[in-house]
Amino acid sequence: MILYTEGATKAQESEAEGIIGVLCDAYPGHPWAVRVYDGGFFIRHLEFPGNWGMNCKYKDFGHDAAVFKRTIILMAGEWLERAGLKRGRANEDETKWVEGIPTKYQPMAQKKVIELAMQAEADVAAEKQKIEMTH
Repeated sequence: MILYTEGATKAQESEAEGIIGVLCDAYPGHPWAVRVYDGGFFIRHLEFPGNWGMNCKYKDFGHDAAVFKRTIILMAGEWLERAGLKRGRANEDETKWVEGIPTKYQPMAQKKVIELAMQAEADVAAEKQKIEMTH
């Protein structure tokens, strides 16, 4: 499982580690990333392609540690549900669609693009081989 934290200062790095700890306690086995910046933080689920996630501002709920922790758990749980994953421990389910994300950024669309690119490369290689054999 991959976990990633980032902050511009030691204090921000420490805050990111604390947020990862909350996420891992509530939703173990999921690959989370947390980047803390001045005034807030950004949480991503690393199985989802692209840079989609939850952008959180401290001013909205950073006034109380219990509210802060509860809000992180609720937001991450909502993300999992929108991705068709169950709340709790990761269970190897694959994200196929995330509610609220444009179609072109959906996991299945990204996989299709990769498959088409690989097929195009194979077609070009086969065509090159065919040309070489005729010369």
